[in-house]
This record gives sequence, structure tokens and C-alpha cells, in this order.
Amino acid sequence: MMGGGSGKKTGDTWIELDAVVIGLKKGHLRFELFVDPKLAFDYRRGEDIPLEDILKSYDVYEDAKRGERATDSLVKDAFGTDEVFEIAPEIIKRGEFKLTHEQREQLVEEKTETIIDHLAKRAMNPQTGHPHPPDRIRQAMEEAKVVVNPFISVDEQIPIVVKALRVIIPISFESVKLQITLPASFSGKGYNMVAEAGVIKSQSWGQDGSWTGLVELPAQKRQELYDELNKLTKGQIRIEVVR
Repeated sequence: MMGGGSGKKTGDTWIELDAVVIGLKKGHLRFELFVDPKLAFDYRRGEDIPLEDILKSYDVYEDAKRGERATDSLVKDAFGTDEVFEIAPEIIKRGEFKLTHEQREQLVEEKTETIIDHLAKRAMNPQTGHPHPPDRIRQAMEEAKVVVNPFISVDEQIPIVVKALRVIIPISFESVKLQITLPASFSGKGYNMVAEAGVIKSQSWGQDGSWTGLVELPAQKRQELYDELNKLTKGQIRIEVVR
């Protein structure tokens, strides 16, 4: 038995009554863990919490409530390992479990803001060639009655959200990738300009303080960024289009 207090027996393991089941599908199989609901919620929101505190059992289950453990071979086939402490982060961060009303609202709000930020940086209005402001995207999502799922990744939800938004606003994902190198004397301010214009995919700092990064941005914003960076650096910049 892990921890104190009352519990129930599942298979050969005692589980505390305040534990909840969190499960993740891999292919046609579902893998489940018993976790502390509050700590699991805080962990998936980025808090640094020891897995030993979150897990109420160190077993991986196919059906936790029935006490049916997943075999080591099934777990290893699905995750590449059968070590519960290597598997748990993925299940806790991506799995589904019962939330309180307040927790669900908080997760939905956070994921909605992430989706809005993603669209504001990557999408544009093809009629104007400029990105849609975050407030306009938020308003359009409300008008389209978009339902954000707190358990599904942003990348999986973006196509669904965009399909709904196209009924309300014109939106396009034509983008370009640029490899940009900023000299050290302009790297700080230049970095902020690049980060504001698009999504930085990778970056590195030279020993001389220069900055090199790969940025993806709406195609129509390319010339604007060129102009801003050339003005800032007085032409001392290298920009290449990455195919």
C-alpha cells in the first residue's frame, strides 16, 4: 500500500480512495495509472512534482478499476519501455481523467489561449496579408462556437478550429521558413523582432554573441521582417529562405 489512510484492494494492490484513473490510448489499447488527481493536474500544467507523489500505484493497467494489469510486453511494445517512471510522464500529460469543474475550465482556458497564440503567429488574413489579431481570433472562435478539448493536443485541434473559423473570417496558412543570423550588437532587439513575427523553430548563439535562428512566419510578413531587421542592423544581417 502506498501512503496512509483508507483504501480499496485492486488485484494485489491497495489503492487509496482519493486516487483517480488516468488513461491513454496507444493504438487499440488503453493504458491506465492510479494518480492523485490534484497533483496530476498540477503536473500536467508544468509544475515540478515528483512522480512518486503523483502515482498511487506503480503498476500500469489495461483496466485499473478491475485491477487488470497490462503485461510488461504490451507496455514495452507501446512505450518502448516497461519502466513506470519513464511511462508515467506521457500518460499524465496526455491522458484523460476526471476533472473538477474548475480544473476543466482552467485547462480549457489555457489550451484556448495556446490555440489563439498559435493562430495569431502562423495564420494570416489572405485579403490583407497580415495576421489576425488575437482578440479577433478569440471573438471568431466564440462566434463559431468552437469547443476546445483540454485532453487533445493543439496540433490535433488546429485543423478543426480553422475549419470552423473559415465560416467567420478568411484565414490562410501560407508560410515561409527563414534562416536568420543577427550580429551580436543587434541580437537582443533583433531576436525580439523575429520572435514577434513568427515561431522560432531552432536557434543557437555564436561565441561572438551573434544569434542564428530558424523562424517560420506567414509568407506575407517576410518583407516586413526583412525591412525591420535591415533597418535595425543597417544591412548587417544574413537571411536565407529555407526550402
